[in-house]
Amino acid sequence: MARADDLYRTEYDISIFGLSIARAAIETVVSGPNYNLNGRFVTSGLARIFDNTDGTVHVTGSAVKGAIVPKSFDLAYKHGRKDKSTAIRFMNGDVVAAQNQPPVKKDDPWVETMPGDLLNVSDPLSALMIPAKDARSVCDRSLSVFDGQTRVEIKLAFNGTESFTTGGFTGESVICSAKFIPVSGYQKGKKSIDYLANKSRITISFAALGNSGIYAPVVARIGTRIGTLKIAATRFEKVE
Repeated sequence: MARADDLYRTEYDISIFGLSIARAAIETVVSGPNYNLNGRFVTSGLARIFDNTDGTVHVTGSAVKGAIVPKSFDLAYKHGRKDKSTAIRFMNGDVVAAQNQPPVKKDDPWVETMPGDLLNVSDPLSALMIPAKDARSVCDRSLSVFDGQTRVEIKLAFNGTESFTTGGFTGESVICSAKFIPVSGYQKGKKSIDYLANKSRITISFAALGNSGIYAPVVARIGTRIGTLKIAATRFEKVE
């Protein structure tokens, strides 16, 4: 008898200074070892006056030997009046193709991405789906991430646990501190990158996504040059 697919729904609110600036909703279907993720994000509140962005993201991949291995990442969004997109294809955890429309503008001094940088990496969403046997082990890792332009390492470290309640979920979350380490695909000396790497305080809290054995983010706090950006789950549940 075939195993039924599992559907998980997560919704997030993104805010700064306590004001909502964006919302995101993600549905993830898990079918055996394979996952298929569809998301939608849109600016909200006062942010729509200054930066009207609306987009979708589609990610596929599978769980192989206790690791999440992406297959495809497709991002499409409208920023003001401009259409933008990113498409990444993977094979056995390595990037085999990546395309941005419009093409990335490489401002000097640019740190070029080398072929070796694109081996054994994940897209930004797959990287945050963490298979773990228990909450404590979630933070015991470094995330190798490529978003179509920039390659970074995000080094996690255990920073405690706390209870967490939101729509569809009540339970324990594990807090990881995160160190942002740029590798390539960025302008050297850019103030926002330097701040994230050298001054920003970043924490990410994860919780178990149903009985999938996968932990996903429920709260993230990211220090930026203008204030702390907070991303919080407003819904986090198994639907069917």
